[in-house]
Amino acid sequence: MKKVVVFFFIVLISSLKGDEISKMKMRELIKQIKNQSSDKILVTQNGTNIFFNENQLDETFLKNVDGVSQESLFYGVGGVNVATPLEERKYLLKNLLELEKNNKVVFSVNYANERKLRNIILKDTKKYNFIGEAIPNYSANSIFQPLQKENSKDVKSLKDVKNFLYLLNPEKFKTLSDYYRILKNTDFDLLIIEPSLNGEFLSKEQIENLKIRKNGTKRLVISYFSIGEAENYREYWNKSWEKKMPSWIVKENENWPGNYIIKYWDLDWKNIIKDYQKKLDSIGVDGYYLDTIDTYEQF
Repeated sequence: MKKVVVFFFIVLISSLKGDEISKMKMRELIKQIKNQSSDKILVTQNGTNIFFNENQLDETFLKNVDGVSQESLFYGVGGVNVATPLEERKYLLKNLLELEKNNKVVFSVNYANERKLRNIILKDTKKYNFIGEAIPNYSANSIFQPLQKENSKDVKSLKDVKNFLYLLNPEKFKTLSDYYRILKNTDFDLLIIEPSLNGEFLSKEQIENLKIRKNGTKRLVISYFSIGEAENYREYWNKSWEKKMPSWIVKENENWPGNYIIKYWDLDWKNIIKDYQKKLDSIGVDGYYLDTIDTYEQF
């Protein structure tokens, strides 16, 4: 019996060590991004445990980001319009409230398209001093009405934001020009967008124009940036990988075809991130919306 207990203890310690190592490696990638473009706004999505060491906030690492975003905080776990179970909500809120207390802007991305739920989501997000929206579907592929009405003031930082557009999949738009024109004709405080369509990127001039709302005031434009998964529709994707995957690609994400879980600490991937970041910088976005950071939990 004693040997069994000792063996279990060793396995437990090894598991915790592995989790901390994978977390540390993701932190290093985020630091790399921050160091390369120190003037850019960084918002991370999900995986908020990355900011904590055994329930203690890592204030030094936290300085690398300006805001955090959580999907399905109030609605969206288990389906569009489905309320997130109370226990899961409490679990997510614990970290988010601590981050908000430490002056980080918290975004709440909820999946709901029923009118009656919009006021509920708005009330819940305001209760915690978060900024929330109700996204009509998981594809995040369309313009929607913001929960909070138009803001007539200039938006110069995340703390000025009252509402945001969350549009990560623009494939339904016929052309890049159509996509740009429709984005330009909105008054959201913050655009969290995919900045390309069919491999063609919005120009620097177009991005600068998008920073002015329809009402003539300033807003922020932040680019979607997946750093924990490789996507086969990106310009960095090599078609030869489909015959023989590089060693740093682990497997395809079963929930999102075309997205591949990767060893994000691999030097080849870090170089891909650097080059893609240069592309985003060249078109003049205000910052990055770092997705799939919770990939570290896979390891």
